[in-house]
Amino acid sequence: MNALGARPVLLVAVALLVLSGCGLFSEGTVISPAPITEEEDQPGVEGTPIPTATPAGAPLPADAIVIGALMATTGFLADYDEPALVAARNRIDALNEAGGLLGRTVVLRHIDSHTELSIMRNGAEQLLLDGVDLMLMTCDAAYAGPAIDALESSGTLVISPCGTDDLWVSGELGDRVFSLGTPVSTEVEMLVSLVADRGTATAAVIIDRTSTEAVAVCEAFGPRFEEAGGRVVGLHRYQPTDPGLLEPILLGLGSTSPEAIVFCGTRLVAPEILAPVRAAGFNQPVFASSTMDGDHWIGHVPGVGDFTMLSYASIYTDSPDPSPAVREVLADYLDSTGHRARDGRMITGHDAMEAYIRAVERAGTTDPGPVATQLERFDGEDLVAGPVTFDSGAHAPLGRPMRVITIQDPYAQFERIVELPAAQ
Repeated sequence: MNALGARPVLLVAVALLVLSGCGLFSEGTVISPAPITEEEDQPGVEGTPIPTATPAGAPLPADAIVIGALMATTGFLADYDEPALVAARNRIDALNEAGGLLGRTVVLRHIDSHTELSIMRNGAEQLLLDGVDLMLMTCDAAYAGPAIDALESSGTLVISPCGTDDLWVSGELGDRVFSLGTPVSTEVEMLVSLVADRGTATAAVIIDRTSTEAVAVCEAFGPRFEEAGGRVVGLHRYQPTDPGLLEPILLGLGSTSPEAIVFCGTRLVAPEILAPVRAAGFNQPVFASSTMDGDHWIGHVPGVGDFTMLSYASIYTDSPDPSPAVREVLADYLDSTGHRARDGRMITGHDAMEAYIRAVERAGTTDPGPVATQLERFDGEDLVAGPVTFDSGAHAPLGRPMRVITIQDPYAQFERIVELPAAQ
């Protein structure tokens, strides 16, 4: 995009002078949009009340099927874990209203991990004492590790609703460990396809280092984009604790004039990077992974412009998801919490429970061995977020389609469903 070249370079120089005058680089103070929270600027959004779970150690109904949940409802992982946990509980409530599973009541036991590694092993051991039939696990593989280790000798079945690390795929975490989250490797392939479909030959990659998932996506994007014939002209990393990293990002974009920007980061940190980028005149299309799904951050990036991101479901009222099943799960979420979902990832909580329900019904038992065998037989199993296949040996849905969400400033909207190039 040669037409973008001269003007952004001039604007970068002006922007850096202004920011420097404000003390951004001389004093080490970030001049950025006002801090945002997960709830701000999203009408009707408040803290998510978790539907009541039976406390660990409390008396159980006779012959109950016990679902343990070791997921965060506080700390930074709550942004991923909590909505999925709500969706899982909603599915359990609906199941019990319909008579339960195998004629038995299903009980959810939840321990808040507080996003603390030190809680994971002890939490798993405590839930084991309740005789859990299934453990719903936090979405972060690093935090899940100690708990999975504690569960290994018991043979407990583990499903992470939204784990995306490729460790969930390989079975390396355990023969009875599954995830319903879209693996990083799948999102990378989809991002490469989206960028290439726009006829883009060069891209700059910007990584928000506060998200391990975002880092993994963008670090893998570069090599795959170049294998597909593109060229990465800049790789930039940013962290809020080091605001001096913003200057080289702006200078790098000005010197390389990429045709596109690939951004991997969190919605909380994104405005600190994207607002100065747009203010400096870099109007190239921006492509992002599903960690950016949601719209409350948009108002903090004036002139956000051409922006495309991946999602599990369209949560946007003015641009509803085409799937009736998705819309139903989103409506249940609204009914149980009083606000709409923050992003589409919470769908995986419903699908994690639905996958378990179907596997148990086919196995005719809650014994984890036969249930795991039934999960491994999933071949295009039609769940709400899309078809799931485990029968190739993968323990996460490698080929499941995702939604493409675009921003028509200042609104996010559903555009289409995208599949892996090989599946098209």
